[in-house]
Amino acid sequence: MPITQVSIFLDNHPGSLFEAMTQLDENKIKVFALSIADKGEFGLVRLITEEPEKAAKLLEDKGFNLAKSKKNTEVTAIFSSKQDRLSKITKILGDGGINIEYAYSSAVHVNGKVALILRPSDTVKAEQMLAASGIEVLSLDEIKKNFQ
Repeated sequence: MPITQVSIFLDNHPGSLFEAMTQLDENKIKVFALSIADKGEFGLVRLITEEPEKAAKLLEDKGFNLAKSKKNTEVTAIFSSKQDRLSKITKILGDGGINIEYAYSSAVHVNGKVALILRPSDTVKAEQMLAASGIEVLSLDEIKKNFQ
């Protein structure tokens, strides 16, 4: 159940993130997770949104430059908790030969658990391994349901 993220290249100057977020707010598209990476003259913003296809089309129609490769769009969401710490999660993936290319946290918190967004080198295999080890893998619908 990989999740589609929206990735946007923004000019690296004050107000550019505001411009993108305003478009989503005005169209009532919720953002559940956000990551910003500085790439010099531009930034790469990764988002988990309520409606990723709608968000991507809207932003592109408004002139924003989206990163569109499949490698940049499919991510895994999991719950991390006291029992399922990041060290346990990374060991499971590392032992299975899965690399974590990047990760970021979200605004989804439930009963002491935090939803993490991971970009594993093999999304399907990673999700199967994590689920088999009792780690809760989340769908976009589950993220929506737990967003407060």
